[in-house]
Amino acid sequence: MTRNKSKLKQRIFLTVIFLTGFVFIFLLSRMQHSFRDLPYFFPEEVVQKQVDGQMVNDTIWSTIPPFQFVDHQGQTLDRSYIDGHISVVDFFFTTCTTICPKMTRQMRTLVWELEEDYFDEVRFLSLTVDPEYDTPEVLMDYRKSMEITDKRWSMATGDKEEIYDLGVNGFRVTTQEDVDQQGNFLHSEKFILVDKEGHIRGYYDGTDPEEVRELEEDIKMLIGQERKQKKREGR
Repeated sequence: MTRNKSKLKQRIFLTVIFLTGFVFIFLLSRMQHSFRDLPYFFPEEVVQKQVDGQMVNDTIWSTIPPFQFVDHQGQTLDRSYIDGHISVVDFFFTTCTTICPKMTRQMRTLVWELEEDYFDEVRFLSLTVDPEYDTPEVLMDYRKSMEITDKRWSMATGDKEEIYDLGVNGFRVTTQEDVDQQGNFLHSEKFILVDKEGHIRGYYDGTDPEEVRELEEDIKMLIGQERKQKKREGR
């Protein structure tokens, strides 16, 4: 009898250990999945929709508004350039001597790292905050000086107020003239990750190599998620 009780206790103990390990692994996998799921930014409204016969809340997220500028080749560039593409956007100006050269070099490295055919759907867009000086010709010369040749990366200029409005109210970053220093401009150092539907999915310090590497991994993850979703939908 004593021996049977001992065996029973041993079995219970091993069962508890097994279940505890299983629960731990399950919770850990859920945590990792949650951690790897990119957030959405700036909810516009919450609406109700019916799912499996029940009404549930659904968030409508902000999207990048329409815009129309001119690229470094003198061609019209509007929101169709990023529609249907995963995009990385930043703001800069060519005469900047502080963070802009570093941001441009970091973006260039990112473009080089994503040069395989798998990343053809990715677009890169740099908008100048000094459009009065940064004409298409100036942007083209700047690209040559920075050894930028990839066709997926466009630089654009246009109406100053429209660019500033798009920066502040569209991409939600700082874009303005420096009122304390003539000829200088204030703009964010962020690289902005936008998905195919125009939702902002991340902000990354464009001067920090570690954050740019994080951006690279998030782009890969977003591509993988969207392709899996297409398979599930049979597209």
